[in-house]
Amino acid sequence: MTQWHIALREIRRNSLRSLLIALSVCIAATVMTAVVLLIIGVNQGINHTVGRLGADLMVVPGGEKIVRQFNEALITGRPATFYFESSIEEKMRSMPGVMDVSAQTFAETLTNAKCCAGEFFIVGFDPESDFTISPWLVDDALRLASTAQNWIIVGDRILLREGDTVEFYGTLFTVAGVLEPTSTGMDWTVYVPDEALRRMVLDSRAKAEAPLRIADGAFSAVFVKADPDADLIDLAETIEQADPNVQVVLSSSVAKLARGQMSTIAGVLICVVAALWVMALVLNGAVFSQAVRERQSEIGLLMAKGANRSFVFGMITKEAAAIAFTSSAVGCFVGVVTIVSFRALLAHLLGAPDVLPGLGMTVLLVAAFVLLGTTSGVLAAMLPVWPVLRAEPYEAIKRGNAA
Repeated sequence: MTQWHIALREIRRNSLRSLLIALSVCIAATVMTAVVLLIIGVNQGINHTVGRLGADLMVVPGGEKIVRQFNEALITGRPATFYFESSIEEKMRSMPGVMDVSAQTFAETLTNAKCCAGEFFIVGFDPESDFTISPWLVDDALRLASTAQNWIIVGDRILLREGDTVEFYGTLFTVAGVLEPTSTGMDWTVYVPDEALRRMVLDSRAKAEAPLRIADGAFSAVFVKADPDADLIDLAETIEQADPNVQVVLSSSVAKLARGQMSTIAGVLICVVAALWVMALVLNGAVFSQAVRERQSEIGLLMAKGANRSFVFGMITKEAAAIAFTSSAVGCFVGVVTIVSFRALLAHLLGAPDVLPGLGMTVLLVAAFVLLGTTSGVLAAMLPVWPVLRAEPYEAIKRGNAA
């Protein structure tokens, strides 16, 4: 009779005990997988956002609240509305160290519009000067722009496709292009050429249920591309000194701020994972300790019949490995399914971009967690086995009968 045969027989014979151990490991593995995937996914999403931002500096109206709203809009697509005068853009163009400038205008939130359910963001942009949106367009994406009077570009998560028509604030638009998936707030954004946005503002007074209010010439943010040899810190200080009513956001600070907002949540989640994992291992060790005490007579008889200590040790560790491996694998699978199923909701609640790492990273992490869970389960089960294996066969049988 092989070690695996005996181990599997013991698992079936003591199904309640095995289920208790498996459940504790499964819960710990589920939470650990979900939390780690969440943290890594958010971090990768933030890096992805900053890497494809296209601008070195962003100029917005002054104030911490506005900067926070701007970062959330940039990363998650959460709508924000704030404005300053168009003269800011012209000031930027004439500054030394500035290579290119493009302004954007944030419109009021649209919720459950005729085109699609949920909340999304409307942003006005200048197609002639833009360098932040166009890199995400597929080839020949704007072929309808020359024929449509009012055209728009939509993010990948907006349920519209090229050629569709949609009405915003009483104005009809044609979808001229769809952005590639970005895993950022751009996926939830509708981009309207600035001229069409201004016409929509005027027409909304008569056509819309509630008029859209944006002052003539007002903009929300100016995206700045600096010269390759320019010092970004010095350039930011120069801009802020030129106009004390504005604030400059560096592309690198977007990631720093987003990670800072996530650090507290991540710390709490990691503590929860650690506590659950310790509890699972303690329970695993306690249950196996009781099981070994109950089986001392059986172990003593096996050794008396000629089974060496390594055989008995292997039999018990294989029992622990079978339970730990199966429960860890199931827990990791449940954790991945949870993150995949609720990724959009989690991203919205956390104010973060896409919360799921790439497929390769996910597979690697799941394999590592299954290995960790199996190894931890075996180590927790090994500790109560040593005293029994050190005893002589007769002594083990005697202790088992007395138990």
